[in-house]
Amino acid sequence: MATKKSPSVEGPTIRETIQTSDRKNARSSRKMAAPESAVAKRCEDCHAANAFQAWRSFKLTPAFNVGINFSVAGIPSSGKRAVIELVTATITVPGGERARLRMYTSLGIFPSNLDLVLIPQGTNVLGQEMLVATHSLRVYTDNEISFNVHRDNAQTEGTGFICISGYLADI
Repeated sequence: MATKKSPSVEGPTIRETIQTSDRKNARSSRKMAAPESAVAKRCEDCHAANAFQAWRSFKLTPAFNVGINFSVAGIPSSGKRAVIELVTATITVPGGERARLRMYTSLGIFPSNLDLVLIPQGTNVLGQEMLVATHSLRVYTDNEISFNVHRDNAQTEGTGFICISGYLADI
């Protein structure tokens, strides 16, 4: 007699490393002669040259508030200001529950508290509520980058994923 397996849900794949293409490496190893009329060009997209991205995947323990700290990633580095241009998040909680997401940054001694909207995307096969946020914004910080997930139930567990991207600017 066949046994019935309980449903399991795998979240979206989270890439932790990027493999480089051999083709790209082969191209970059070739020596190229500089054109005779080479002229020093101004940086056309300096933001891309100083870009960063960081993410955190975490477990929501039974609590009303769970903090997630991005400063441990070394962003921003000393003498730099981080300009965060995109925040995306997925929060998974038991069905029927809700959560809120707040981002904390600071410029010197002045804090910033930004509420980000989580939109319900329905439930997965385990009956868990999927809440998603994607915000294109411009937030500056020379110190703190952290988030707080505030939940309406301190008795259950959940999961979360937050990704930020932007660029570093000299102070």
